[in-house]
Amino acid sequence: MPIKRRRRPVATDRRFRKKAHLGDYGPTERWQHSGRTLEHTDQPGILAARATEEHLVDVLVLRGVLSKSQSEAAFKLKLDFQRAGLAAHVIGGYNPVRTATDYFYGNHDRNDFEESAYQRWRNAVRELGLLYSEAVVATVCLDEQLKSNDVPRLQLGLEKLVDWYRLPKGDG
Repeated sequence: MPIKRRRRPVATDRRFRKKAHLGDYGPTERWQHSGRTLEHTDQPGILAARATEEHLVDVLVLRGVLSKSQSEAAFKLKLDFQRAGLAAHVIGGYNPVRTATDYFYGNHDRNDFEESAYQRWRNAVRELGLLYSEAVVATVCLDEQLKSNDVPRLQLGLEKLVDWYRLPKGDG
């Protein structure tokens, strides 16, 4: 049985090396499971390496399932989620019974910055409604794998967020 040769990595491409000799790529382990692109920074002649698949949303954009504007709306929601200090144990629990107490039996004291991010996140989720919020929050905020029947709900929910955040429509 003949051995299949693997495709050469992008870093061996002469054009890539010519453009990338000024970049700092970090540890080699970072790039084992993802490709990378080079983006221009605000300093002339300096390029920054960016992983092409940092998040599930990036993978869906590469596959053509989501547009760039939907991706931007998703990352705005994710940024507010992170800035508010939320995590899976704060917004949900393993127990199906709802209780009035917090998971750690204490209050979460937020500073003003976290509170404003939390309010933006809550308003965006409220705008999504029950139909779209489950798919969008699970995929974007909690990094859960997307079910095939949730794809239309994710797309429509992110379109609502594009309108909510007043982002330009289209792939540009």
